[in-house]
Amino acid sequence: MEKKCSIRFLLLGITLSAAVSLSAGFFAGSQKSWKTYEERIVLLQQQNEALLARQETGGAAQSLAESMEPYAYVLLEEDGYVAVYHWDRKNLFSTTDISVADLPQDLQEEIREGKPIENEAQLYNFLENYTS
Repeated sequence: MEKKCSIRFLLLGITLSAAVSLSAGFFAGSQKSWKTYEERIVLLQQQNEALLARQETGGAAQSLAESMEPYAYVLLEEDGYVAVYHWDRKNLFSTTDISVADLPQDLQEEIREGKPIENEAQLYNFLENYTS
C-alpha cells in the first residue's frame, strides 16, 4: 500500500514539474515573439514615414503620361524588403513585409534591378504568392 502511494506521489511530482516547465517555456517563447512583432511594427512605421516624406519632397506633380498608366508597377528593394512603386519608380504605391533575402536568387536580382508588373492582378498575384 505504501509503495502504491509513493509511486502515485512520484508520478504526480513528475507531471507537475513537466507542466510547470512547459508553461514557463511557452510563456517565455510567446513574450519573445510578441517583442519581435512589436519591433517589426515600429520598424515598418518608420520605413513608411520615411518613404512618405521622400515621396512628398520628391515632387507630387504627375504628368498626363504618368496618369495614363495607373496600373503599371515596379517592384524594388527598400531596406531589405519589397516595395511597390508606380511605373515611374518615384511614387510609392505600397510597402510590404516580404524580405528580399527570403526570395529565390533570380527573383532577388530582378527586384534589385526593378521587376516590372503589368497590372493590378499580376501585382496581387505576386503579393499573394510571396507573403508569409
